[in-house]
Amino acid sequence: MRKVLQYIMILFVPAAFTSCLKEMNKEAFEKGEISATIQVKLTVPEGVQAHYEGLKIVFTEQYTGLEYTGIADAGGVVTVDVAYGSYIGVTNSRTVTDNGIEIYNGTTEKIRVTPEDPKVLESALKLNYSKTGPFVIKEFYYGGCWDDVKNKSYVAKDYYFTIYNNTYTTAYLDSLCVGIVNPLNAPTQGKVSDWVKPGTTELRDSIPCGSMVWMFRGDGKSLPLAPGEEVVCSLNAIDHTIAVPASVNLGKTGYFALYDPMVTTMQSIPEPGVKLLDLIWRTGASKAFALSISSPGLLIFKLGDKSVKDYIKANHKVNPNHPSNTTYDCLFVDKNLVIDGIECLKQSSDSKRFRPEVDNGFAMISGTGTGQSIMRKVDTELTIPGGIIIYTDTNNSTNDFEVLPFATLTGKK
Repeated sequence: MRKVLQYIMILFVPAAFTSCLKEMNKEAFEKGEISATIQVKLTVPEGVQAHYEGLKIVFTEQYTGLEYTGIADAGGVVTVDVAYGSYIGVTNSRTVTDNGIEIYNGTTEKIRVTPEDPKVLESALKLNYSKTGPFVIKEFYYGGCWDDVKNKSYVAKDYYFTIYNNTYTTAYLDSLCVGIVNPLNAPTQGKVSDWVKPGTTELRDSIPCGSMVWMFRGDGKSLPLAPGEEVVCSLNAIDHTIAVPASVNLGKTGYFALYDPMVTTMQSIPEPGVKLLDLIWRTGASKAFALSISSPGLLIFKLGDKSVKDYIKANHKVNPNHPSNTTYDCLFVDKNLVIDGIECLKQSSDSKRFRPEVDNGFAMISGTGTGQSIMRKVDTELTIPGGIIIYTDTNNSTNDFEVLPFATLTGKK
């Protein structure tokens, strides 16, 4: 028993000592007896016009765990008073701009603050920078629901997704493209995409779109989307609830359909008032937009400075593993042209098809016919005037999305 007590005391003393040290440092700092100032100058990669003001840097003392938070000014200078100690400053900040969300992250070198140092200790932090586009895919409903009348799953018919303006200014849908990644179903059992760099398992820098690619028509400012507004896009733009009450009505005026009356003859004719996207590219003799019911990968993107004709000419690729079958052909999209992408898997062991720059995670429902939908989470740390909701966009669907028991268009919760 005595040995056990000795071991307990040995385990307890370091924890108690650290806790006491933390409280002593905190008390001394609050009294102003041993305080000093850290001043950090933030920088970003060359060519980036940063918006520093308001970025938060958290400085953590390595031994006591004490934390102090500094806020950057417009010039990128962060000033914070701290107790003496050894600090690491870390930021993972986001700020809303007029055309997207800017993401800054980085970590300082160790900053030692001692009584022998100058009253103000200067350091520097070079930030990593990335930027999302003005639009995000807010919701994706692809697995179908249960048909109580026929007592079976209602799938491959009532897919839909919503595109949301995730900024505080009006954005325009004109020339925005919609595609689905190839392979259409995520590879299983250790297999990988056909589109890897030769001799490796690393995905190529461009995203291979399969089946069909669609575009919002317009002359540049024909399709405005106000801050906090969204559009609903579907394949079969009809009221599915007439036949299957658990489904959704996708035939409402103002919704959009990925439908071409001359080509997609296997899809339902949209209801009056539904707008159509333009079909700009397809594989082989496809008669419908082939969207997976178990593991689709959806993306929205722009064509850059090229016309549709020139872009297709430069980026239409023949699948190296199926050179004689045009069904496997793809239209490549440079990762830098992608506005948003969502990787959906059937099971977590499936192989990814998106590079980490597009989606470094994945979303997953529990199965087809469940009525479940994936929905982007609200970003509680970002607010903009007018109470407009901003949704989380870190290019990681594992963190950014949650599974809803019902598609939001059903009105159920």
